[in-house]
Amino acid sequence: MDKLPCIILAGGKGSRLGTALKFLINICGRPLLIELINDLKNICKYIIIALSKRTSRVSYICREDYLLDCIETSGEDYVKDLDTLLKIFPKPLLVTAADIYIIYKNVLEDFIRRAIEMREDIITLALNVNGTEKLVGITLFRNTQGSWRNILYPESYLIDVDDLDDLKKVKNMVICRNYNR
Repeated sequence: MDKLPCIILAGGKGSRLGTALKFLINICGRPLLIELINDLKNICKYIIIALSKRTSRVSYICREDYLLDCIETSGEDYVKDLDTLLKIFPKPLLVTAADIYIIYKNVLEDFIRRAIEMREDIITLALNVNGTEKLVGITLFRNTQGSWRNILYPESYLIDVDDLDDLKKVKNMVICRNYNR
């Protein structure tokens, strides 16, 4: 599988968790963002972290790793920022939210493999939560618009850390007690 360019969206307000820097919350002894970056390195040619004025103080992360680069978006409107990024970077392009905790590492590789085989322009990873599809903020873009399809995975494969309940779920998981996943 060829590696893809990847973007981590890390410029949001974090209002449900009470901090724009929620991706710096420690999970298993390391910041959530660092865990995600390490998970993405297996599938990404390079990783762009899209920050905003609210989150730009963490740009030091990009100076610590040659595979990373940071850019600053307006941070005012998610759709506008995403649209701007999609116009700049080559496709196919993987875009993910910064607040994702991957439980089963192979889920990203499986998602990319399956998404690349599909014909749709936009393929989104969704979780099966009690029979409902929940979008978590991981999408493969072939184009900026067009046909769309979800690929469904079990809820236990990853957690979108949006609020305190999600954070408690991650911190209480057995996987945190056994850090070598």
